[in-house]
Order: sequence, then C-alpha cells, then structure tokens
Amino acid sequence: MSTVGIIANPAAGKDIRRLVAHGRVVSNQEKANILRRVFAGVVSTGADRLLVMPDHSGLARPAANDVEGQIKIDYVEMPVADHQGASTNAARAMAEQGADSIVTLGGDGTNRVVAKGAGTVPLVPISTGTNNVFPANTEGTLAGIAAGAMATGALTIEEACRRSKRIDIYVNGERRDDALVDAAVSNQMFVGARAVWDTKTLQSMFLTRAEPASIGLSSIGSRIMPISIDQEYGLYIRLTGEPGENATTVRAPIAPGTIVDVEIMEWRKFYPGDKIAVDTQPGTFALDGEREVELLPGHDVYAALATDGPWVVDVPLALTLLATK
Repeated sequence: MSTVGIIANPAAGKDIRRLVAHGRVVSNQEKANILRRVFAGVVSTGADRLLVMPDHSGLARPAANDVEGQIKIDYVEMPVADHQGASTNAARAMAEQGADSIVTLGGDGTNRVVAKGAGTVPLVPISTGTNNVFPANTEGTLAGIAAGAMATGALTIEEACRRSKRIDIYVNGERRDDALVDAAVSNQMFVGARAVWDTKTLQSMFLTRAEPASIGLSSIGSRIMPISIDQEYGLYIRLTGEPGENATTVRAPIAPGTIVDVEIMEWRKFYPGDKIAVDTQPGTFALDGEREVELLPGHDVYAALATDGPWVVDVPLALTLLATK
C-alpha cells in the first residue's frame, strides 16, 4: 500500500525569535491550509494512504475532510503530540508501518527530530519554522505531488533524492545527539528558551552546509566557504581566541531581520572520521539553532561528521522528472 506520512509541528514558527528577532509567525490556520494543498497533491498521484501524526490543534482535519472517500487516512496510534519527541516517535511508527515518504511542516529543529525516527524514508520538508536551511519554501501542492510520486514508485530515491549530512555529538564516547545543519557551542550553561540569537555567547560551530541563500547560524560559514548538501565535508569555525589574535569579520543574517558582524578566529573543512574536541565546559550545544545538550565539567565531548543523514526529496528535480517521463 503506497503511503505518505504527514508530520506537522504545531509549535513551529512560534518560538522566542518572534520577540528577539523578526521571525514570521505561521498560524495553525495557515498550516492547516498548507496541509489541504499537500493532501490534494498526494491524492492526484493515486497514492493509497495518508498516515498522519495526531496533534492537539487538529491541523489535518480540514485536509482530511477535503479528500474524504478519495484516499485512506489513518492516524498514528500514539499520545497526541505535545513535545518534540513525539515527532520522532511518529516518524519511527510511520517507517515501521510502511511509509514511503514523509511530508514535514516545520523548521530545521522539527526535521532534526523527525529524521531521528524516519530512518531511510525520504523526507519532503516544507518550511514553516524560523530557519529554512533544511526545509524549503515549497508550495504544498507540489510537495504533495512529489511525496505521492515517491510513494507510488513513479520516482525512486536514487533519482529524486539527495542525502543530508549530519553532525554527531559524542559525550564520554557515546553518541548523545545530532544536528542536520549546524551545531554551535555556547557558553550559556542552561538550555532555557532553547533558541540561539546572540552570537556573542558562541565559542565554535560545526556546519554540514553553508549556503549563502540561507538564514541562521550556517549563514556565517557561507560568508567564508559556501558548502552544499552534496559536498562530502563540513566546516568547523572557532569564534573565540586569545588576546591579540587576528580575526576575520563577516556580516551574516543569523535570524530573520537580524544581521550581525561576527569575528572568526579560525576555520577549516572537516571530514567523516575527524573528531573535533569541545573544551567549553560548562556550556551547551545548540543543535540546528536550539540549545539541547548541556556540557558538564569533566566530560569528554567531541563532534564528528556523518554522511548517512536523512534522504531529502528534491521537489523541483522530482517534478522535472515526472514531466519528462
């Protein structure tokens, strides 16, 4: 049974960066409207089933009403989503229940937790969060068509997808967490409101991608060395130095409407197999823009680059392939 998973994060696009920067607020009504377009696109491909993560806001209800009788709609049997771990659990359940692709609504953080559970199921990310490096500003109808084409077998992973890299964080020899785009070391001791918006608190960064047409911490790296999703290396940047050490200053958009000057002390490529130690303790690791891992004194911490991150559907490429088949 050809199946498209649907994971829409009700909290995406509503964090503290709406107050400290000028991030857009994506309402639940707009998310519901996007899902209506996604569902229409999926139905047009002849896919058999939609498998939806439940949420308190009922984001998928209007879309489900639109396509009633045209496609089977199931909901993942799980507690209603009210924390980020729910997206991981939903993605894992979808993979186990045979989902052929998963459409996500959210930002970099949403896709990070979805990727933890999705395994090799390709993602079709639609940006409704703050940073738009991993998810694209894709029109919902087109995303639905691409996801449905993956599910029905009209397109294959090999021809229509690209594989993301990943930054793995190790603490005392155990893989603690990961990031899809950027992992930043902060001297702030607590997770707090999670979101990072003050670069003065950052000690160093690890990037899988550094694309000039992006917003967020990875845009800092793009000013010194643009790196795409396909290149088999990442970028390490050190932001703090010794007195008198020469710095390179770049200007980058680190949040919507927020452009700052950042001093870079050192930067270099890093490759799969490299282990770069993190000495900032106490502090926190911010993963894809949100503080997640607390760094405690005496812990052995390092970052490594992996090339087996989630598969991502290239929607423009997918639609081009469909048009020429």
